[in-house]
Amino acid sequence: MIKDTPVKIIQWFFIGVEKFLLRHFASVKYLNEPTASEDKGTLVLMNHVSFLDGAIMHNFCRQVLKKRFKVMILEEQLKVFALLKYVGGFSVNRKSRNVIESLEYAAKLLDDPKNAVVIFPQGELYSMHLNRIHFENGLIHVLNKTKKPVQVIFAVFLIDYLDSLKPKARIYLQEYMGENTQSAMQDSYNIFYNDCKKQNRNFHKPPAWVTE
Repeated sequence: MIKDTPVKIIQWFFIGVEKFLLRHFASVKYLNEPTASEDKGTLVLMNHVSFLDGAIMHNFCRQVLKKRFKVMILEEQLKVFALLKYVGGFSVNRKSRNVIESLEYAAKLLDDPKNAVVIFPQGELYSMHLNRIHFENGLIHVLNKTKKPVQVIFAVFLIDYLDSLKPKARIYLQEYMGENTQSAMQDSYNIFYNDCKKQNRNFHKPPAWVTE
């Protein structure tokens, strides 16, 4: 696997890259911002819908959580975008025996309360218009291998253009307090996900019958 090897000057450079990439949006809003735990590492789980997800999560960890950004990236993608390992990216290869090493490395990162580890549980890019979000195997292994309690935050990323030439990004947030099992976490995420989509549909107050 490829581990993250933070380099200050590249991290500063990437803040500029983050700001440039987020200019693709008319606005970026974090809704129901959670309070970051000072004595727990934070695990952020978000649906994976675009190339810009990483920039959004980098901004969220930096500006809202105020923690060090760490993100699990498919190994083939990290090899293409090699600079990402200098700003918190570490690899996972689901087809390799080294997948366990990546999962246990994520657990080790979560033992440090200064870290926020971002995982896209779907494992790859999918449309934001799906009715449900599936969780690939491995997440529970990460949580079982942590030596300390972990704060878990659900994030749902949705966009709409409405009256703007650029999309308006909304990242809905919710702290998860339930059981650390695959089914419980996936079901809870999907309840939250569908509630977020319902909220998004109601912007600009459409007739009630069209949102049912």
